[in-house]
Amino acid sequence: MRSGFYKKVFGSLGILLMVSLLVLVLLILFMDKPPMEDFTKCNEIMAKAKRANADVYAPEYYQAAETNYKYAFIELKRQNEKIFFQRNFSKAKELVVTAILKAELAQNACGTNKDTQKARFLKETELLKKKLDSYHDFFIKLPLRIQTRKDYEFGKLSVEESLNAFEKGDFMKANRKLNEGKARISYADAEVNAHLKEYFSQFSKWQKWVANTIATSANTKSYALVIDKIKHKGFLYLNGKLNKEYDVEFGKNWIGDKQYAGDNATPEGRYMVMRKARDSGYYKAMLLNYPNEEDRANYAARRRSGQIPKSRGIGGLIEIHGNGGKGVDWTKGCVALTDEKIDELFAKLSVGSPVTIVGSTVSLSDLLN
Repeated sequence: MRSGFYKKVFGSLGILLMVSLLVLVLLILFMDKPPMEDFTKCNEIMAKAKRANADVYAPEYYQAAETNYKYAFIELKRQNEKIFFQRNFSKAKELVVTAILKAELAQNACGTNKDTQKARFLKETELLKKKLDSYHDFFIKLPLRIQTRKDYEFGKLSVEESLNAFEKGDFMKANRKLNEGKARISYADAEVNAHLKEYFSQFSKWQKWVANTIATSANTKSYALVIDKIKHKGFLYLNGKLNKEYDVEFGKNWIGDKQYAGDNATPEGRYMVMRKARDSGYYKAMLLNYPNEEDRANYAARRRSGQIPKSRGIGGLIEIHGNGGKGVDWTKGCVALTDEKIDELFAKLSVGSPVTIVGSTVSLSDLLN
């Protein structure tokens, strides 16, 4: 009896064990498996895309690939922490397949975008170089704040570093340096343009002065001098036609009209030569009739409005003289030329010759463009 009982028990246990093993085998065979091949494939494609600089030339696709891969890996890890028969890798597979598609799109788009972005990069650097050339041809002479000059110099250095990186194939650094340069040059441009816009509010008046001076030269068949502060040029006219150009230097605070004695500003207005001196402290010199009636009226109005301290006089002794050619604005308000050029001008201008000093002979838009 007992042996029969034990046979039945062991038989039942054997069957149960076999069924359990069968179930276990079936679970192992049919359980959800991690998509490791997809992860490997995704890594390979993203590596190729990275080598092609897809992060620079197709950033939206590449970043989407990175994001999907990141969340796919997180989901893979989460499922692996569960009991094996509870694991479900469908979400991880969906994310990693999306990452593969985005990486492939990034790689494919890279070639086309690369050419487009290279063209854009070269165009933008060319524009910045033109601005910097304009600065060195023109803005360098403006009495700007130290920080504004630093912004231009930093911008110039950034553009140079950007071009060097571009030539070496480091497009990420090239774009970063380009953007840094653009920002700093933009800060400087904004300040300079605002300053110049205010200054050029007098342009229509300057135009009339210049036209009248040239007309006087034509009518009297004589010499007349027009001085352009922005261009740092003196234009000599004879019989109403341009005869000669001269490089000139001014007082260090030359932007704007002279307001009072000691402001180191060169006056703006229509003047004439009052006296010629060969024994000037600055080689040869021609004294102008500053202050004229308009200067006196402006000075009086500024005094009344409190713009000028009562202790400040109107000033005088504004000359066109020698000792120039220093390459900077250094006078106390006079106009300086080299000794060689003042010899020429001294011989051509006479007492009574018209001398007109303006901020600019061309409009601000023409100047900036």
